[in-house]
Amino acid sequence: MRPEKQSITKEYVSRLNASPFFIVVDYKGLKVSHLTELRKRLNKAGAEVHIIKNSIFRLAAKEAGVGELNGNLAGQMAVVTGQKDISTAAKVV
Repeated sequence: MRPEKQSITKEYVSRLNASPFFIVVDYKGLKVSHLTELRKRLNKAGAEVHIIKNSIFRLAAKEAGVGELNGNLAGQMAVVTGQKDISTAAKVV
């Protein structure tokens, strides 16, 4: 794996380990303005959304001990993590 991908994977491993939850969402068809609004609303809820390649997230999840996600990740994917309650972030999403 290239060094750039290794550093991105390490970053997401630390995000997953630091967050009490993560939500995987499909953002296909979402316009930039809607994604920007989603980011703002999630920020107010104590969460953040990051667009990540499926292969990198698979590796990060495996390293973080989340488990195998092989068949469940496809398409355009974003991950929501946060430090507060999952229910608030889920309502925003």
